[in-house]
Amino acid sequence: MLKLRSRSVRVIYMLLLILVSSVCIALIAIGSFLSYRDSMINVVGQSRSDVLSQIGNRIRDVKSNAYTISNLYYNDRGFRELAEGLNEDNKEEFFSYMDDITSQYKVSFNQINLDYYAVYLSVDGIGYCSMEVPEDYDFIDPTIRIWYRDLYYADGDIIDVASYTDRMLGKKSFIAARTVSDEEGELLGYLMINVNEEQIFGLYKDAIAEGSDIYITDNDGYIISSNINKIVSFHYFNMDNLSEIFGDKDYAVVELPKEKTLLSKFQDEDYDFTVFEMTPMSYLMQPIIRTGEQMLILTGVVILIGIGLAWILSRRFTDPILKMRDYVLKVEAGNLNTELKMDSFSEINTLSQGINSMLKRIRELIESEKKKEEQKRKMQYQLLQSQINPHFIYNTLFSIKCLVDLSDNEKASRMLFSFIKLLKSTLADPDSMTSLGQQMEDLKQYADLQRLRYGESFDVIIEYEEGLSDCLLPSLLIQPLLENAIIHGVGQKGSRDGVIAVSARTKKGKLVIEVEDNGAGMTMEKAERLLSEAHDLKKGVHIGIKNIDERIKLYYGQAYGIRIESSPGEGTKAMINVPVIHKGEEVNDTGISSR
Repeated sequence: MLKLRSRSVRVIYMLLLILVSSVCIALIAIGSFLSYRDSMINVVGQSRSDVLSQIGNRIRDVKSNAYTISNLYYNDRGFRELAEGLNEDNKEEFFSYMDDITSQYKVSFNQINLDYYAVYLSVDGIGYCSMEVPEDYDFIDPTIRIWYRDLYYADGDIIDVASYTDRMLGKKSFIAARTVSDEEGELLGYLMINVNEEQIFGLYKDAIAEGSDIYITDNDGYIISSNINKIVSFHYFNMDNLSEIFGDKDYAVVELPKEKTLLSKFQDEDYDFTVFEMTPMSYLMQPIIRTGEQMLILTGVVILIGIGLAWILSRRFTDPILKMRDYVLKVEAGNLNTELKMDSFSEINTLSQGINSMLKRIRELIESEKKKEEQKRKMQYQLLQSQINPHFIYNTLFSIKCLVDLSDNEKASRMLFSFIKLLKSTLADPDSMTSLGQQMEDLKQYADLQRLRYGESFDVIIEYEEGLSDCLLPSLLIQPLLENAIIHGVGQKGSRDGVIAVSARTKKGKLVIEVEDNGAGMTMEKAERLLSEAHDLKKGVHIGIKNIDERIKLYYGQAYGIRIESSPGEGTKAMINVPVIHKGEEVNDTGISSR
C-alpha cells in the first residue's frame, strides 16, 4: 500500500473532503433517522394511549351500566321481598317477577345496546337466569369459585369477576357480582349481572391496529377481554412488573422473546381495570423503514453531490499547487528561464513570486559563475601560452641567427616560417575552437621547428581518420602533449631513432587522440602525479598536462579528459578523450552535441 505522502495532493485533498463530507452527512442522516424514529415512537405511543383511553371510556360505560343494572335489581322492593321468602313453593312467582323487571330493564337499556343476562342463586340453591338454561345449569355458583371470598367479604358491594366462562351457555362474560342479605344481615343469595365478553370486544375491535393485540385486565392481571380469545379469563400479566416498566409514562418499548414491542396502557382507577396494547416494533417501523430508505437514497444523492463538489474544490485548491509542481519539475530538468505565473489565493501568489525571485537570483548566480569560469578558462589558456619556454624561443631565434650568419638562408627561412606559423596558432583567441585538421597541420609546423632545433634526431608521424578533419577542438589542445613527448621523452633518451606518433580516431562514439613516443618513459605513479600536480617549469614538471585535463573537463564534463600509460625505458602514451563535434554542432554542459 502506498504511503500517504507519496500520493497526489489532489487525490488526498479530494479523499479528505469526501471522507469529511460523507461522515458529516452520514452522522446527520443517522441522527435524523434516530431522532425521527424516537419521535415517531413517542407520537405513536401517545396516539395509541389516546386510543386506549377511548376504549377505556367505553369499557367504563359498560361496567357502569352493569353496576346500574345490578343496583336496580338490588334495590327493587319486590325482588327483595320475594328473595326473603324464596322457596320451592313460590319460586315460580319469583321467576315471573324477575322476568318482568328484566324485560323492563332491557327496554330501558336498549338504547345503549347493552347485552347482558342476570343470574340469581339463593343460599338454598334456587337459581334464576334471565336466559333459557338447561335443567342442570349451575347458575354460576360462587361458593365453588376462587372469587367467593372477595364476594363474601364485600358484604353487598359489587365486585368484578374478570371473565367467567359459562360453558353450558357457551359464553364468556364479565360479571358484576354481589351478595343479597335481608335487613338483619342474613345472607339470602347472590346476584350476578353478566355482560357478554363478545359485546365488550365489539366496543374496540375496530380500533385494533394491524399486528396489535389488546388486553383488558382487572387490577390483578386477569383478562376481562382481548382479541386473543383463548386467554380471556386467565391471569396473564404481573401488574407490579408492568408498573416498573411503564414508570410514569403510558407506553414503553419492551424486549420480548421474539422481538421488540411497543406496550401502551390506559388505567381506570375508579373502575379498577386497565387496557393494554402490544404492537410489534416491526409494524411500527414499516413507515420509519420506508422513510429510512428514502433518507438513504437522499443521503447517497447528497454524497454524490458532495463528491462532485469535493472534486471541484480539490481542483480549485490543488491546481495551483500542481502547477507549481510542474514548474519545479521543469526547473529540476534544467529549464531555469521559465517564469511561474499564478492567479490564485494570495498565499499561493506570494509563494510563486518568491519562487520567481529565487530563480532570478539563481540565474544571476549561474551567469556570474559562468563568467567566472570563462575568466578561469582564459587564465588557464593564458597559462598554457606562458608555458612556452622562453629559453626555447630564445634558442630558436639564436639558431635562426646562426643559420643566417652561416649564409644558410634557406634553412633559416624555413625555420623562421614554421616558427611564425606556430606563434600565430599559439597566440590565437583562447575562446576559439579549431578543427582537428588545423591542429594537426600546426603540429607538423611545430614538429619541423623542433626537429630543426634538435638536429632532426627524431621523427614525428601524424595521421587521423577520414571525416575527422572538421571535428572541433579547443585551441592548443594537442601541441603541449607533443612538446612533452619531445622534451621529456625522445629528447631525454638521447638516441637518434626517436619516433613520436600522433593519431586520431573514433572509439565508442568518442574522439580519441593519442600521442605516443618511444622515449625515456616514466612510472605510473609519476604519470598519475602529472594529472594532479600544478604546472611549475622551475621544478621541471611536464608542461600543462593537468591544465589540459581541466580544460577538457571544463569544455565537455567530467566524463572526458586525459589518460596516460607509461613504463620506464619503454616510452609514454597520452590519450585525449573528447566527444565528436563537427562544424555546425554545439556542445552543451554534459558534452552532448546538438545541431
